[in-house]
Amino acid sequence: MTGSVGKIYSEAIFELAAEQGCGEQVFKELTSLRSIWMENPGLAKLLSAPTISLKEKLSVVEKAFKGRVSETVYNFLCVITEKGRASALTEIADSYKEKWYEKENIAEVTVTTCAPLSDSMRKKLVDKLESVYKKKVVLEEKTDASLIGGIVVNYGNTMLDGSVRNRLDSIQKQIKGIIA
Repeated sequence: MTGSVGKIYSEAIFELAAEQGCGEQVFKELTSLRSIWMENPGLAKLLSAPTISLKEKLSVVEKAFKGRVSETVYNFLCVITEKGRASALTEIADSYKEKWYEKENIAEVTVTTCAPLSDSMRKKLVDKLESVYKKKVVLEEKTDASLIGGIVVNYGNTMLDGSVRNRLDSIQKQIKGIIA
């Protein structure tokens, strides 16, 4: 149910931000709030606790966020607190991010390598991915020493595995097929 709540509320704030022309600012602020929620799970519990009055919850929201986020996001925080949906903020932020990336033609691509990419390699990779996907690429980098070498690229439901580990596994399967 939370997933659908996240989508419904993200659609509402997305449409409001579009009307007000502050979509990017809302995106950045929701991303920051998502991090705050993840780092402080007690905050969502506090804002959802039935034993705490709405007045006290709204006071917490005001003290923590008023003046630190835009009026649009502050009012949105008040609404989700009033509706008992503060615990869904991470899902709301994730859904908003999907909508924002779609609107702005942005592809979030995860790249896993055995060692961190150099700046020049990162630039070459982003340029190549942008030409392939015809979108602006936001790169999320991960490292995994077990890859031995090469690269694994994940975008949406597509995985391109050019790692040495994958090649060795493939050769091992071929050898087992010949021997068996």
